[in-house]
Amino acid sequence: MGSTYRVIVAVGCSLLSLCAGAQVGDSSRKIVLPNPQLIHCHSAVCSQLWKQDSVDGGAVYPAQVLTDVVNGEVVGLTAVYEKSVSVEELRSAIDTLYPKTAIHGLPGLWRVEAEHLVIQLSDRKDGTKQLIYLKIVKRSAASSLVPSAHVVDPTK
Repeated sequence: MGSTYRVIVAVGCSLLSLCAGAQVGDSSRKIVLPNPQLIHCHSAVCSQLWKQDSVDGGAVYPAQVLTDVVNGEVVGLTAVYEKSVSVEELRSAIDTLYPKTAIHGLPGLWRVEAEHLVIQLSDRKDGTKQLIYLKIVKRSAASSLVPSAHVVDPTK
């Protein structure tokens, strides 16, 4: 349990040291998404926080990254972006990394089968934008992939 807290604190400290300010209206900004490989992570060995190379000076990082841990495994990840980041910028960044994974008829949802995760994009009441990544697992041969953070019941 103590090592889990150390990993979370280390990730938080890394995030604070890497955060960059965003300029409103700059269409050339690069939106940096969290690394979905953190989902399924069991140790600090897989602690690379960002998905893509972000050495650009104009990179926009999330203001906050939260993790959901079940039995020492990261099963969910929430990234919150500042008001200056538009939904369109985030949608474009996700579509670039995960082409053809958007769920038709459900705007703001992506199902990335290859990485066993789903992504939800939402615009919060305070103007910030939120990305939620959830691990999905195959429950049985007859069932489809489902979010593990909300389905797994250790008592059954």
